[in-house]
Amino acid sequence: MLGKLKKIIILAVMLSLIIPLAPSRASAADDSAMMQNIFKDAFYGGAVGSLVGLGFMLLTDKPQDHLRYIAYGAGGGIIAGAAIGVASSTKALAEIEGGKITLNVPEVKTDIIQDKRDEKIEVVRTLSLLRYSF
Repeated sequence: MLGKLKKIIILAVMLSLIIPLAPSRASAADDSAMMQNIFKDAFYGGAVGSLVGLGFMLLTDKPQDHLRYIAYGAGGGIIAGAAIGVASSTKALAEIEGGKITLNVPEVKTDIIQDKRDEKIEVVRTLSLLRYSF
């Protein structure tokens, strides 16, 4: 009974994290590109996670008894890759488009600028808080 409750709680937490990631903007082409980036990042994350899990499995005394390390690595990599894909595909904390407000994970943009007067190099980081389309 306790194991079943634990599975339900894990499923509820996963759904509460995944459902807000569904595209909500009107532009289908933009959403398609965004989803392609998320899936690509999740795929690469899963591949890298599988390799890390394989490495840990090979470090044990009896590798054949620890095949689940590959699955754990793949699962963690998929989750991390998807999170990175979502974080890099959004532009602003809040977006207003067509009367709808959506909240996102903002993207930090980093630019390296060289000042022509004194030849100093500056690192400038910007974070968009609001994007409004009209």
